[in-house]
Amino acid sequence: MWKKINDLISRTKDISTIGIVDVTSSGIGALFWFYIASVLLPEEYGEISYVIAIAAIVSTISMPGIKNALTVYGAKQVKIQSTLYLISLVLVTISSIVVFILFSKYEISLLIVGYVIFNLVISDLIGRKLFSSYAKYIIINKILMVILGIGLYYAIGNEGVIIGIALSSFPYILRIFKEFRITKIDFSLVKERIRFMLTSYVTQLSTTFAGSIDKLIIAPMLGFALLGNYHLGLQFISIFMIIPSIVFKYTLPHDASGNSNKKLKRLSIICSVVIATLGFFITPYVIPILFEKYFEAIEIIQILSISVIPSTINLNFKSKFLGQEKNKFILGGSMLYLPILIVGMIVLGNTLGAVGIAIAYNISVVSEMLFYVIMSKRVKEVNNV
Repeated sequence: MWKKINDLISRTKDISTIGIVDVTSSGIGALFWFYIASVLLPEEYGEISYVIAIAAIVSTISMPGIKNALTVYGAKQVKIQSTLYLISLVLVTISSIVVFILFSKYEISLLIVGYVIFNLVISDLIGRKLFSSYAKYIIINKILMVILGIGLYYAIGNEGVIIGIALSSFPYILRIFKEFRITKIDFSLVKERIRFMLTSYVTQLSTTFAGSIDKLIIAPMLGFALLGNYHLGLQFISIFMIIPSIVFKYTLPHDASGNSNKKLKRLSIICSVVIATLGFFITPYVIPILFEKYFEAIEIIQILSISVIPSTINLNFKSKFLGQEKNKFILGGSMLYLPILIVGMIVLGNTLGAVGIAIAYNISVVSEMLFYVIMSKRVKEVNNV
């Protein structure tokens, strides 16, 4: 009995830590991006979103299945960190040089390196369930992003925002170097888990492309101004997804350890319904007051708010599948999501504009959710047999 009570207290403390830090960091991040939006024109805001999309894709390419591997195998206490760090650092060095040659913009290369450093460290901390350290690293990163991003914006212009975001993660490379002294590099550990990592890699690429390809489509098709309005809408959705994201970060290492949290996942879905409803009805009153230049964002946010519900369900399924190392289902969901998003954005975007883009986003998220529901039922049927 006492063991169960202590376990409950420990879980409550962990999820409270994740919750507080995610709410705080998301709040800081939202204020940062809202401030940047308020001082920039929609076109300029869209250009920054375009650069971030490129950096996100390239940074994922530089981490072949490493993000999920650090979390899952860290939870299983496999000493694989240094090996994965080395692989990713070599790849990001190569990719950042290639991007600089292609675009002649060093700030994009810096952002790619910053994203990789941040994801390596945070994924490792979550896997090891070092939630206090996770909290410290997240908050420091957000504070540095605000100070450097806004400071460099006023010093050198729009590109200063990108450079500030990139540099906010660079101090964390010290933890990576520290890990090299603690954990031995052993490529056999990777060889034994190459199948999981390759599947994770394709899944992460699909997920990142799904989260970034929309910006790469909207900019040339409908212009940076519409992209700026759309990106502002996504910033609101990221706030709406705070609670589901907290639950996902908490349940993933526990699912990997064989401890399911079904009640918590159900609660997150209920919260998502409330949040989606509030987002839909409050948006028309908030945007004209805070962002008068972004009038097209009103309908975008209203429609995107609906996606919070299926997105929450998707995170719950991803936690379950990743914990069971059945990431092929996540890959299938991402592979379904991506073409539907691309086709939907092109067809509906050209015919309905901003509204069509938001509808296409929702359709792709719901399609992914339905795929996970079907796969989960099939797994249950197989287990019962």
